[in-house]
Amino acid sequence: MCLQHSRARLSPDEQLTAEKSFALYCKPIELYNIIQRRAVKNPPFIQRSLLYKIQARRKKRIQITVSLSASTNTQAQNIFPLYVLLARPTSNISLEGHSLIYRFSRVCMLTNFSEFGNKGKTEATFIIPDVKNLSTSRACNLNIIFISCGQVGQIIGEDSYSGNDVERSSLQKLEGKCSWGKIPTNVLASSLEKCVTLSTGDAVDLASTVTMNPSFLEPKFLEQDSCLTFCSHKVDATGSYQLQVCISAEEAGARELLLSPYYCNYSYDNVPPSLLPEIIRLRAGNVLFNYKYYNNTMQKTEVTEDFSCPFCLVRCGSFKGLGCHLNSTHDLFHYEFWISEECQAVNVSLKADAWKTEFVAEGVDPRHQTFSYCSRFKKRRRLETTAKKIRHVHPHIMESGSHEDAQAASEDDYVQRENGLSVAHASVDPSQPVHGSNLSSPTVLQFGKSRKLSVERSDPRNRQLLQKRQFFHSHRAQPMSLEQVFSDHDSEDEVDDDIADFEDRRMLDDFVDVTKDEKLIMHMWNSFVRKQRVLADGHIPWACEAFSRCHGEQLVQNPALLWGWRFFMIKLWNHSLLDARAMNTCNTILQGYQDGSSNPK
Repeated sequence: MCLQHSRARLSPDEQLTAEKSFALYCKPIELYNIIQRRAVKNPPFIQRSLLYKIQARRKKRIQITVSLSASTNTQAQNIFPLYVLLARPTSNISLEGHSLIYRFSRVCMLTNFSEFGNKGKTEATFIIPDVKNLSTSRACNLNIIFISCGQVGQIIGEDSYSGNDVERSSLQKLEGKCSWGKIPTNVLASSLEKCVTLSTGDAVDLASTVTMNPSFLEPKFLEQDSCLTFCSHKVDATGSYQLQVCISAEEAGARELLLSPYYCNYSYDNVPPSLLPEIIRLRAGNVLFNYKYYNNTMQKTEVTEDFSCPFCLVRCGSFKGLGCHLNSTHDLFHYEFWISEECQAVNVSLKADAWKTEFVAEGVDPRHQTFSYCSRFKKRRRLETTAKKIRHVHPHIMESGSHEDAQAASEDDYVQRENGLSVAHASVDPSQPVHGSNLSSPTVLQFGKSRKLSVERSDPRNRQLLQKRQFFHSHRAQPMSLEQVFSDHDSEDEVDDDIADFEDRRMLDDFVDVTKDEKLIMHMWNSFVRKQRVLADGHIPWACEAFSRCHGEQLVQNPALLWGWRFFMIKLWNHSLLDARAMNTCNTILQGYQDGSSNPK
């Protein structure tokens, strides 16, 4: 980095203030470094799948234009129509007397020499891999195939092709005698590598000789999988001739590149040939980053190569891709992109509202908040009558008489919990299915601990019974006053699991576009994380493994429930709450239950 001073000299106090202003960049950059280290083992996305990187790679591909010149093919006669294909052999094994079987995707037709452009189709254009990949094993198998039927073949009519492209169905008319030859694309690679100005938009003209051998084109391969092969047994081997082919090559994105003032107004005439490749590479991907600070009156400048991000060093492929990456991945800064004849630059400044303070209720630790899951389906209320909306939970109360009757009623109709708090039984309507923590359909739901019905909803006789008993705080074991018993406030923030499960099921019942199994798996997970105190994101991998062990037998018995659990794990993985290793462990546990293991690990 080099410091760009302002015109006016700063006093010592102003210099200290300016340094503090620039130090504000450290906090967000520290955050991005932490995120980058975490993304090494669990990347949020695949870099090569980004659209701007795909577009940058496509612009690096080579566009070749094939044509014939009448001046260099004076001895060749009856070569038109000439069909040009870009094909790849399906295998390296060929039948006796046959060529390799080639699979093609596009066919062009030439009807005249390049000097007579107004009288027919004179050029065939194809896209091949870029220079770096042209020598790889897959790209080496590409071949430019020429097929000439001359007077023997049938000429395809004007309605059979659009521009230079020929329909595949029309190729079946080429059955019979023909002459064919090929140019491997790896032959072009050595010539293109020597041309250092190819990336600056200059076109390279190459000349190649193709030997056209007489053969017989078999149509059966044209009808299946767009393949063709040539048989040499059915024709006379004599009659070969040579074609002089002109090939013009340029980068596919060269024309768009020349529209930028950074490229079109720069000349490499004074650059020594030995340094030209390195100068072109450095200039193409160099980007200046100007970090503004001290009320934008001062700046520090950094230069990156190959369109690299200065924060995470990711290569973005192009200046446009760099802008997409910065705005989407490092949005704590404000960016201004500009291109001139001298440089490609980005002005970086801090956003004023990037670091806002989060307000949390007093005494609440956000790290201890319970994580609960609920699907993001639209909440649609059922159209029910007032009678149907009443939950079928009715207190079962016995008639109160003497003190002995009250004691008997307390033994039959109250459940004494270990914490010293008693509440009444509640009968549940069997028509309303309720799934408890044991995932069955109980007929009686026992309300425990301290979540109570309000005084307004309680029966007077029930109130009379409660007045005759003594209640205690579960944590402190201190007596409770009558007002505390009938108040709506929870005793020492206790949570009743059965009541919470009941309310969770009631909330899930409001969703009408969710299946029964989806509601069940959501309820099972919400109940599990509440009882196991799953509080932080780091608890999720352990919770998923424990959930798979706890409910594995029921999950494998219900395929729909099992797939619901797997889809939920995928959603956790999408939110970076569950890694692939933990997901694999959960599936291994479930597979153990499916295989009949009593203790899967």
